[in-house]
Amino acid sequence: MALSDLVVRQAKTTGKNYSLSDFDGLGLFVSATGSKAWHFRYYWAAKQKRMSLGTYPEVSLREAREERDKARALLAKGINPKVDRKRKRQAVRLADENSFKAVYLRWLEQRKLELKEGRNSTLSQIQRIFKKDVLPRLGTMSMIDVRSADLEEVLKKIEERDALTTAEKVRIWFNQLFRFAKVKIPGLEGNPATDLDAVAKPKPPVVNNPYLRLPEVP
Repeated sequence: MALSDLVVRQAKTTGKNYSLSDFDGLGLFVSATGSKAWHFRYYWAAKQKRMSLGTYPEVSLREAREERDKARALLAKGINPKVDRKRKRQAVRLADENSFKAVYLRWLEQRKLELKEGRNSTLSQIQRIFKKDVLPRLGTMSMIDVRSADLEEVLKKIEERDALTTAEKVRIWFNQLFRFAKVKIPGLEGNPATDLDAVAKPKPPVVNNPYLRLPEVP
């Protein structure tokens, strides 16, 4: 018998765990303490499996049925929905760990160990420039997805305000960061920061102070 919103809402605590069945494998588990949680039962490789679909009332009956239908659609394609969800969550976790910002922060910790005492100003400069010019553009990207064009775009924005010395430093830091990332991230190949100097905006020639040749001295 299918559940209704009223039945779900009024399911009482009995002092023991029990379940109320909906249909197509969906059920509401009611604990001895009164908490309620949705689960989906299905068979995989001739064995019964159970998959959690969230707690009630955070997940309504309608939403639980929608999640069950998604799981059944995966089963129809030969995909284990519980394993698929675990894989997707793992992918999200790895994406967070390998985001540009996350790897940058790990590299920054390494830089703290490398910099000699009294060089904290260098660290502060890196943090200030990355916060202003780099992280807003690249922070959420996966390091694996960052290309030379992405780095060049950041550098061009810096060069447009004629901060050429800053751009030069950022190129160096990009190179160091990706060398660090290649060691830390499996599957990261190449270094998109390697040849950025080839497209750098040239610095204007240095004009020396004018001077008089000896014959011109009055």
